[in-house]
Amino acid sequence: MDDIIAAIGSWLTETHETKRRMMSNLEMLFWIAVAIGGAIAAKDYAAKRKAFMRRTEQALPENDLVATSFSDEEGRAVKYVGILRRVDGGYTVSLTREADGERTESCSEVMPLLENVETYLTSCTSFVLSDFKG
Repeated sequence: MDDIIAAIGSWLTETHETKRRMMSNLEMLFWIAVAIGGAIAAKDYAAKRKAFMRRTEQALPENDLVATSFSDEEGRAVKYVGILRRVDGGYTVSLTREADGERTESCSEVMPLLENVETYLTSCTSFVLSDFKG
């Protein structure tokens, strides 16, 4: 038994020359485990994202999804309300900004995919798709 443990320990500490530096078998095993863990995490994230998109698509035909946020701009309380709605040919986002009794409304163009909506939200608003609730 001691011979087996010694052989494993010897193999783990054995080093090999790579393009950049010396690397032990233990370090190579570590990086392989990290790569496998990363691949599993990425697959899990992709599955969760796909399920989230499916739930969002299913919720939209029944009713609009609404998101609200509050911020402080130059000492003034500002309320933002976003409405995500399904229309013929895709989705639109309506935004309302309320500050000191002043109300400003805007509406996006029709976007065919929720991925386009997500891109629009992150680039043009303070909202993300998961902020919208039924």
